[in-house]
Amino acid sequence: MKQKGVMMAAACLCLMSVAPAFAAPPQIEDYCWAKAAQIWFNGRGDREHFIANCIADLTPTPPPSKRNRYKEPR
Repeated sequence: MKQKGVMMAAACLCLMSVAPAFAAPPQIEDYCWAKAAQIWFNGRGDREHFIANCIADLTPTPPPSKRNRYKEPR
C-alpha cells in the first residue's frame, strides 16, 4: 500500500513539472473529449491516443527558434 502512495506522489510531481506554456487551451481539450465521446473505441488506450492526436493536430505550434549561424567550413 505504501508503494502505491509513493507512486501516486511521483506521478503528481511529474504532472506538476510540465510547463503550462505547452498545454492546449481548454476549448481544444473540450472539443477533443466531446469528439471522443461520439466514437466507439475497442482497444486499450485507443481513446487516449485519439485525444492526444486531436489535441496535437489542433494546437498551434510555436515558431521555430532562431538558430545560431556558424561559420561554414572551408
